[in-house]
Amino acid sequence: MNAKIQKPIWKCLFVTLLLASFSFAGFSEYRDRDQSRFIMKPAKPFRPDKDVVTVVMREAVPRGGGYTYQYPRENPEPFMTDKYAKEGALSMEIELIASDYSGVAICIAGSVDLTPYLEEGVLEFWIKGAKGGENALFVLVDDGVKSGGESLQVKLRSKSLGEITTEWTHYSIPLKLFGMTGLYWDAKNTRDVMLPFAWDKFKGFRLEVRKDENESFKVWIDDIVIKKHGKPYEGPANYPFRNAI
Repeated sequence: MNAKIQKPIWKCLFVTLLLASFSFAGFSEYRDRDQSRFIMKPAKPFRPDKDVVTVVMREAVPRGGGYTYQYPRENPEPFMTDKYAKEGALSMEIELIASDYSGVAICIAGSVDLTPYLEEGVLEFWIKGAKGGENALFVLVDDGVKSGGESLQVKLRSKSLGEITTEWTHYSIPLKLFGMTGLYWDAKNTRDVMLPFAWDKFKGFRLEVRKDENESFKVWIDDIVIKKHGKPYEGPANYPFRNAI
């Protein structure tokens, strides 16, 4: 190749490489421009627990088809937040309309048979109130197959099991306390319908409030699980009992 032609080619290659190096440096600075603004919180390690039958909520809405819903529609949607966390790095913030019958449900993908664990199994979770003294209902729901698509519910009052405070409080509730009879609201006939709860088709956990029982209601909830075994129940001597509907 002619020497006069080679020189411009080498000059072009040199300029191209120089521009590329500047571009790469500029991109790196652009990519990392906000790095100093964010401080990553170290995640709290989970303790391995072979007694867990199913995880309802841990760090996220259940994967593979899990979901949440709230009622009424005007109620704020629940969401994951790193503002507070007891286990891991995230908890779920739940705000309910205190002036109405409102609630939030967290449902797993498919369903789980809990009948082998009714005698010794427990529902466990952590909860923290914005003000403390919040009054709620802890509710388990089935898949609704036995009740024409309407999930049956079994529920217990939070205050019958302890106080929600502004600190993280751990609840461990024996499954048998919820009883064997579920109910659902028949909107057409405006009444509660009672049927056997489908413990072999457990679907999820719900937190709800009744109208005007709280001035406001906001909590954070973390690490909701069903376990095969739990601490012996230490409540009223005449259990298993059923709270008033």
